[in-house]
Amino acid sequence: MVRITILRQEGDRKWYDTFEVEERPGMTVLEALFQVQERLDGSLCFRYSCRGAVCGSCAMLINRRPGLACRTQLSDVKGEVIDQSDKHRVLLKKGSQDPKKEEVLVEPLPNLKVIRDLVVDMEHFYRLVDSIKPWINIPDDKSPQENIIDPELQMQIGRYTNCILCSTCHGSCPAAARNGKYLGPAALAKAWRFYLDPRSNKEDLADLLSRVDSKEGIWGCDVVYNCVSVCPRKVPPTTAILKLRDVLEKE
Repeated sequence: MVRITILRQEGDRKWYDTFEVEERPGMTVLEALFQVQERLDGSLCFRYSCRGAVCGSCAMLINRRPGLACRTQLSDVKGEVIDQSDKHRVLLKKGSQDPKKEEVLVEPLPNLKVIRDLVVDMEHFYRLVDSIKPWINIPDDKSPQENIIDPELQMQIGRYTNCILCSTCHGSCPAAARNGKYLGPAALAKAWRFYLDPRSNKEDLADLLSRVDSKEGIWGCDVVYNCVSVCPRKVPPTTAILKLRDVLEKE
């Protein structure tokens, strides 16, 4: 048996509930939450969809580390020592191996409004991403043509197209915690992805750079690489932010 402690919230009321779940080989944190909801407390709320680390819906704090519940193995996180002093800490060490003390702490993703229990309101996060206009403007009257991209450039862009908008990076970001207007790692990573895209015209690139050139943009990053550490798709937002800084400094 493994103990699952969950931060619950309904309106202004917050409390922790602890449940004992029956562990089986290969069990994920999401499966443990299903067991709690189906057998112990049907009022528990959490979000999920694909169960395959593709949609990003089940992002939450697991032992104070942002991650996807569907891909986090229960065996990997039970018994970890949690640094209670810093909710944004992402590096944890293994603690006691005493089965009686094996416990997993599950909380909603930080830096976003909690709707109920582990369900957070993603609207603010999506608005931040949309604010950098993450799309290519191609005139309707432009004739269709091939857009051949150099393989090396394609690989660079590919690192950032893997983002699934799960918001784990946003939940781990200390800059987003102290400034609600900060664009955040996901939006800035996408900004670099579209800056690299050869289909972007000069006017759009200039507009893109103006949108990220502020303390709420690339200059607000603390460069602590939390976002890189927690991304389930290995997207490196901090690298993108530093490259955008280089571009603006040169200009």
